Amino acid sequence: MADKKIKDPTDKQRIKFSHYLAESENIIAVFGIGQRYFWITLSSYFLIVFMLGIYPWILSQLVDLSKLGLWRDLIYVPALLVGLIGLPYILKLIHLKHKITYILTDRRVLIKDGVLSVNLTSAPYDKITHLTVREDFLKRISYQIGDITIHTAGPTPIETDLIKIQHPMQVKNLLEELIIRERSLLGTIKENDPLVKPF
Repeated sequence: MADKKIKDPTDKQRIKFSHYLAESENIIAVFGIGQRYFWITLSSYFLIVFMLGIYPWILSQLVDLSKLGLWRDLIYVPALLVGLIGLPYILKLIHLKHKITYILTDRRVLIKDGVLSVNLTSAPYDKITHLTVREDFLKRISYQIGDITIHTAGPTPIETDLIKIQHPMQVKNLLEELIIRERSLLGTIKENDPLVKPF
């Protein structure tokens, strides 16, 4: 499998999120939920509703539906049910895409949560103890998404989740590189020391 590169932030993203940064802090990467997950899920929903919506017309071309009488209108019920039941899920998916943004800087991880009201979570690299990656089999092979949990140190350790992100192993590797770089700048580890010392 070819190694997927995390895209560099665009100039528009740098400007948009610059007010979240400290002085001389630089953005390394900006991403949200996986694009592949979003577009496959959204297009699958609309394709299913469309197919269920046109099957009565196709059926009417093959069979005389006038013999069904009042029952004829009930053939539209499956499309209506799927459309109504799936609509809240699709609206939640669209909201999630615009609501959550993950910003990796050269000093910390920022999680912007919200559209109108914003909740900003910050996890400095020197406080991160370890990372946990979860990739469900079906989500990994179909959408190439997974979740990363960031564990932080302190009097009350906090776990922060990066959910439904594209290529989570590459994001984890980038995070580990940034953690090592930050710790070497602070002098807590040397540049060539391994992240985990052998026993």
